[in-house]
Amino acid sequence: MPTIRDFLMPDLGEGLTEGEINRWLVAEGDVVVVDQPVAEITTEKAVVEVPTPFAGRVAALHGAEGQTISVGKPLISIEVAGAPADSPSGNVLVGYGTSESAPRARRSAPLMDAPASHATVAMPPASPLVRRRAAELGIDLSTIAGSGPGGMVTQADLERASGREDAPVVPATPTTITGGKRMALTGVDRISAERLTRSHHETPTAAAWLTADATRLLAIRSDLEGSTAGKVTPFALILFLCVRALQRFPRLNAHFDTQSNEIVAFDPIHLGVAVQTDRGLVVAVIRDAQGKSLTEISDDLLRLAGAARDGSIDVADLRGSTFTVSNFGAFGVDGGTAIINPPEAAILGVGQIATRPWVVEAAVVPRSVVELSLVFDHRVADGGVAGGFIRHVADLIEAPDEALAQ
Repeated sequence: MPTIRDFLMPDLGEGLTEGEINRWLVAEGDVVVVDQPVAEITTEKAVVEVPTPFAGRVAALHGAEGQTISVGKPLISIEVAGAPADSPSGNVLVGYGTSESAPRARRSAPLMDAPASHATVAMPPASPLVRRRAAELGIDLSTIAGSGPGGMVTQADLERASGREDAPVVPATPTTITGGKRMALTGVDRISAERLTRSHHETPTAAAWLTADATRLLAIRSDLEGSTAGKVTPFALILFLCVRALQRFPRLNAHFDTQSNEIVAFDPIHLGVAVQTDRGLVVAVIRDAQGKSLTEISDDLLRLAGAARDGSIDVADLRGSTFTVSNFGAFGVDGGTAIINPPEAAILGVGQIATRPWVVEAAVVPRSVVELSLVFDHRVADGGVAGGFIRHVADLIEAPDEALAQ
């Protein structure tokens, strides 16, 4: 006799509590086999394919594309011939503990029993804020009748369900505004918004600016074009020099732990590079950059940026950065102030290299110059450290020969 099985949103590792449905790979009525990808899930700025742990006919898809599903909630229901003895409830929750067993790799993972109450209950619509609040209160949204439009669960519904009707509720956004188009944040944009808002609220930042003469740097880059196997860009050269500067100013290669109010300093330099993609801004990580040559950093940059843009980048390559560099010059602008990628202590902005009038030995001549900006956490570093770092980066750009010869 056929049995309806619920495959629950898997734990994708790294303490993640939810994932967003980027794209369904199957439809209701489709026949699927074990390990067949059924959905693309966006989480932590990466898109991963999630495979089904059992075979059968798709009975229901629990969510629309763009909707966020909490870990442990039904993702897809499948009609199977019968439930195995080790999972009498008919539900399956798959856990992925590390990036090496990530869903996109389509490797098998242990099955765990999940509560039978998830088997046939449909989840009411709710905003990410309400879902997060429900998780904090320990409330199952499927037990609440939403009072909002289309049965949507509101914050007031949650407070009533928790017996806290007197608790303050964030007012709903007015719906009477005319002349505007509403666009919900989804996928990478939603995750970035949450992280950057957290950074803005939690981090006391300061900024330092400096313009450097990059004429010699471009001349060296031109010489390298005929002597290296790969293409070394000016930005790759600056990344290499940035690593040298971090070795002299290790205070900035750190995280700030808001829970313990402590600075966490690192010996390895895991260099984050902001990459613009069609799905939004992501930070790819060049791991252990302190031990890599210019060619290795250049190759890693090209590989990671390409994988980030086509969506094939591994989740592990988007985590664990200790310092980030943002290339404003890629957009043809002179510079700007970036927002720190939490929990890091600083971020370096690099503008476009452009020809500008420059004073050399009392004469104004055309030179190739680049604007640098450093935004730093003032709890971690003072002006002396921040100013010393960005000045050293500029000095290396203006006279890079010795550093590049190492």
